[in-house]
Amino acid sequence: MSQYKIAWLPGDGVGIEVMEATRLCLDALKFDAAYTHGDIGWEFWCKEGDAFPQRTIDLLKNSDAAMFGAITSKPVKDAERELVPELQGKGLIYRSPIVRMRQMFDLYNCLRPCKAYPGNPINYKEGIDLVVFRENTEDLYSGVEFNPVPDEQRECGEGSVSAPRPSASPPQGPRRTDGARVLVGPEQESTEHF
Repeated sequence: MSQYKIAWLPGDGVGIEVMEATRLCLDALKFDAAYTHGDIGWEFWCKEGDAFPQRTIDLLKNSDAAMFGAITSKPVKDAERELVPELQGKGLIYRSPIVRMRQMFDLYNCLRPCKAYPGNPINYKEGIDLVVFRENTEDLYSGVEFNPVPDEQRECGEGSVSAPRPSASPPQGPRRTDGARVLVGPEQESTEHF
């Protein structure tokens, strides 16, 4: 039995290629994990009307971590046109799977370590060793995808840079520490921990 259960979420587009390369690296390192494919992305939106199906959410809840490639997102009207005919006109609205995942699993923090390794020819500058922390569920990443936008959200945006979280009140007390870590590929630009 493998040490880790990894949900494998290639998504679509470049995500598939990125994840194939990722798997080659993990296998070369003899990383002790069992990988279980999860459905996520544009294909599932078009066929099922949900780019982040419940079966994938259940997989994530039962995994130690997830590897996430990349996904396609399009404006609401374009997304509606690309649904299979039997789903068109049913009131389905495309919502970003990565934003939903961040909110659902409280993946609030994006850590971006930046380090210049001595002798690396692609170093911008020697001696760099820092970590950038980015909020993943607030401000531009809050996932305000309502149609139409509620009045309270619209008013909040007038003369303001930031809007409140649409899905929940701000977290209270300490952040949870009991879930799966989500590791993402370069298209999502981060490793998200909680």
